[in-house]
Amino acid sequence: MARVQEFYKGRRKRRNYALIPFVIALGLIALLLVAFYGLQQYAVITKDGLTIELPLLENGENTTVDSQGREVRVFDPVEVQLAFDEPDYSRVQATAGRYLSGIKAIFVPYTDITQEKLGEYTGRLSRGNALVLEMKPRSGLLMWNSQADIARSYGLSATPEQSQVVEGLIRDLKENPPEGKDEIYLAAQISCCIDELYPSRSTTVALRTEYGINYTDQEGTWLDPYNADLRGYIVQLAEELYAMGFDEVILADVQHPVPEQKEDQPAVKFVYSREMSTTPSPVTAVCGFAVYVAQELADRDGALSIYCNKPQALVGPDAQNGQDAVLFMKLYDRVYYATDTYTYTNFNLKDIESSVTIGDPQVRFVPVLTNYLFTSSSDNASWVLVDKEEETEE
Repeated sequence: MARVQEFYKGRRKRRNYALIPFVIALGLIALLLVAFYGLQQYAVITKDGLTIELPLLENGENTTVDSQGREVRVFDPVEVQLAFDEPDYSRVQATAGRYLSGIKAIFVPYTDITQEKLGEYTGRLSRGNALVLEMKPRSGLLMWNSQADIARSYGLSATPEQSQVVEGLIRDLKENPPEGKDEIYLAAQISCCIDELYPSRSTTVALRTEYGINYTDQEGTWLDPYNADLRGYIVQLAEELYAMGFDEVILADVQHPVPEQKEDQPAVKFVYSREMSTTPSPVTAVCGFAVYVAQELADRDGALSIYCNKPQALVGPDAQNGQDAVLFMKLYDRVYYATDTYTYTNFNLKDIESSVTIGDPQVRFVPVLTNYLFTSSSDNASWVLVDKEEETEE
């Protein structure tokens, strides 16, 4: 006969052994955190690395007692030097110059931006397709009523009445091209580092000599390419010109002055408007300016171009005026260069074409020619014609 249980045995609780590793791991993490923050006060950094010096393990060497009876550890003196490398512009990736067509333009100085003169220039575009308008000459007075912060603060703009006329002429050129032309390509040229008006009204932007004098030569008054306000000003002007209807903005005078060295006078030393961790130089000043403006206008609405002024800069950095056309070709859609037809074909184009990794070199490297163009049989894709009165011998 089966034995009857008089008492009910309760159910045994199941132990969750999985929590044990979790608790142990949590305890180890807490211990590590306490050790990490608690031992920081005993960390010793030397030229050979990082060590932990615990008070219980010290043998008494290299210690002394201060005036208050506290034991102080004495370390060997260590010389510390911070070295900053100059920017390496050779690592900049080429991004500009895609999908461009040739520009065959006539240069229009700021004095000729009138209805009558513009009509004459457009009438001469039998072989051309574009006009380059000088919207900011070296005088510094803008040809439009800019709303840029610097322009408003220092009164650098044209009057609203004059601006209205200029903007109307530009709008008319885009909407009503001359007979025989589907459209006119418009480029705006602005002088960047030579400006007479801006430094006369601001004490912070000019490039100065060691005697505190604004540097001026036969080209004009020079501005400091390192200056952050100047860089931002140029970016704002370019954005306004795109909004005005220009297809391209050309930066002129992005260079460092090269003082004429006289035998009986010491070399000119320049003082810049900002402190730097590296030794300032024309190359870092100009190339830094060019990189900053191009990056700030990366999402631009039209083409962005720049002038190169010296033949040395066509093959690499020019230590004197700071330009580097190899770098410019990576960041800017076109590089403009004042030359003649013979020199361009036989020398200038050959110097730079190996640096053009995107697009056609003859589209992107634009010769700026005075009075004379290539022959009609020439296949040059881009050029700018500048009219200039030739001097005659009496």
